[in-house]
Amino acid sequence: MYADQIEALKDLALPTVKILAHATFAESAEKLLTSTSGAFILVGTAYGGCLAMEVLARAPERVRGLWLMNCQPGIHPNPDAARATSRRIRAGEHERVIAEFAENAIPADDRSSRAAFIQMARDAGADLFARQSDSTLTRSDHWSTLASSKVPTLLIWGAADRFVPVDVGRRIAGVMPHARFESIDGCGHFPTLERPTRCTAIAREWLMESVLG
Repeated sequence: MYADQIEALKDLALPTVKILAHATFAESAEKLLTSTSGAFILVGTAYGGCLAMEVLARAPERVRGLWLMNCQPGIHPNPDAARATSRRIRAGEHERVIAEFAENAIPADDRSSRAAFIQMARDAGADLFARQSDSTLTRSDHWSTLASSKVPTLLIWGAADRFVPVDVGRRIAGVMPHARFESIDGCGHFPTLERPTRCTAIAREWLMESVLG
């Protein structure tokens, strides 16, 4: 997901990827905070972006910069759908759920990104996918967290995402007037995977101008 950024931005930062899937977003956020020390720049896509907002709400003084992509600041809009997804995964439909997710998350003409996502989801395993699906039901509403934040923020949005429309990104930018907002046409749910070079270039400029400058 972040391979290009880890390699291309290592002269500016020391990137570490963490995969968390505790029962609640609160537990995952506390685990992240206790497993690290000092201030950090926080990056999150989709599920990870929602978790990043939870961390920001709990410890804004430790977040030096915030980079969000295709995530929803509100509570889960369809809890029954999330529960159904978890049941299907645990009932042995992991492969089918992955395929459906990829179809909605990534445009059909980007076959390489779809294939990469499907392989990543397989490697992560059904249990992790189901636990993350369960924990999305515990999301808090963080619109006020974002509106009150003074942390330097970058918003990169795949404009072709069917899960979290680009209008959500624009709304976030509206409540965070100091944030930089970039939408990418033809890109879906995972900008750093689908448009790695573009995302890296935007992030480098933002880091140098807004966070490290």
